[in-house]
Amino acid sequence: MKWWHKVVVPLQRVWIAVAKRVGIRKTGLVKLRHDVRTCEYEDVHVLWEMLKRNETEPAGPGTKKRHFWNICV
Repeated sequence: MKWWHKVVVPLQRVWIAVAKRVGIRKTGLVKLRHDVRTCEYEDVHVLWEMLKRNETEPAGPGTKKRHFWNICV
């Protein structure tokens, strides 16, 4: 069974990456973004813009934004 995990796990990772890129498998954030765009209430759009603006602002002085691949190391 050990060989099975050596083969299947990397193949699953590759499939998930390809499926996301092609658009077969959408993440929760993509679905949420679509729902916000199709919503007719202005309040929802204002809150979404506030979240996007907060996400793009730097965290503060002395803090660095770390990428996922740097966190795992």
